[in-house]
Amino acid sequence: MDWIIEPERKIPVTSEVDVLVCGGGFAGVAAAVCAARIGVKVLLVERYGFLGGLVTGGLVITTPPLDNGINREIGERLRAKGVYAPLQKPGAEMIALKMHAIDPEVVKYELVQMLGEQQVQLLLHTLIVGSIVEAGALKGVLIENKAGRQAIRAGVVVDATGDADVAAFAQAPFRVVKKPITMMFNMAGVDVDKVLSRVGNWSNLKQFVTEAVAKGELKFELGTTLEWGTPGVHAECLIHPGEINVWSGNLRGVDALDPNQLTAAELITREHVMRLVAFLRGHVPGFEQSWITLTSPILGVRATRQILGGISPNMQEVRGIRFADTVAKPYAEDTIRLPYGTLLPKGVDNLLVAGRCISAEEEAMGQLRLIPVCSATGEAAGTAAALALRAKVAPAKLDIAELQKQLAKQSVNLGL
Repeated sequence: MDWIIEPERKIPVTSEVDVLVCGGGFAGVAAAVCAARIGVKVLLVERYGFLGGLVTGGLVITTPPLDNGINREIGERLRAKGVYAPLQKPGAEMIALKMHAIDPEVVKYELVQMLGEQQVQLLLHTLIVGSIVEAGALKGVLIENKAGRQAIRAGVVVDATGDADVAAFAQAPFRVVKKPITMMFNMAGVDVDKVLSRVGNWSNLKQFVTEAVAKGELKFELGTTLEWGTPGVHAECLIHPGEINVWSGNLRGVDALDPNQLTAAELITREHVMRLVAFLRGHVPGFEQSWITLTSPILGVRATRQILGGISPNMQEVRGIRFADTVAKPYAEDTIRLPYGTLLPKGVDNLLVAGRCISAEEEAMGQLRLIPVCSATGEAAGTAAALALRAKVAPAKLDIAELQKQLAKQSVNLGL
């Protein structure tokens, strides 16, 4: 391999904040809002030009209920706009909880409003390209955008990048997990009643497509069958009449940290979206007058890096144990709980993680990467970051009882 040696250069420090949140998905927004409400100066950095992460960019717009802590607040804001409602025909095989549909465009707007109400600084179109570590403690990050390379100093950093980018740059230990990738897309003009009279329910759509592949009616190499945490080909009704959200199948074996493999995945899955839509319009009654309104701008990556934290619970443990240091309970009516150690990477001080890159066993992540869990861990991480700064201790030394007391004030029912 050939190499280019860059000359040494000075990097301007463009911001100094109390809490820096990296990543503007549901986890990052929750972290930023909750930290700011405690009275610290917060900056959120996001690589795209909008907030919401895989919800808005990946069209992951069906969710278990938003009914605890900041999740309830987000759900109420969306319900007030008429864009958060139970699915017309819930896909029970995906999760035991009742699923809801949300409108991604309103989500983009409401998340910005939530940040603005708390005076959170926002920097979009910016990549995290390095971590600033001194004596084992994270002091900030390096960023790049149209203005070039810059630095941000921070008292505590919350890594909500989904890929644990900040933790990896800081050389915190992690493992890499590969899960099937899916391109999501929305269709309008669908005669839903007519479709369901033919296929029975949306869960049967995968079998319908599988049979078409076997008959040679559809050239489709992506997986159509149900896997753990991945529904294959599937669809659900959305907020607006005649509009559906479609899962276009599972592309397996992709290393989503490899840009060449990600590029190939984009091309393959978009090709299959077009093939699938052509098949549906030509072979399934009710799709004749339908059209694609949007393919997801962000590829549906389910997993990449997961940090190795103070604890890595499995699904049985997060469903059955009342951890003494419980800091996240995503749902009011489900027993899932997460302890503080899942947010704390080993070996690096002043860093918390939230979202799908938390520390947990791989088999649990099918449930722990869902929207309400991401925002619940973001709420816990952002609150912990602000309290640690106020107490002048590292996040790992924070008094858990104080954190739990503050979360209770924020209407989080930890079920302790």
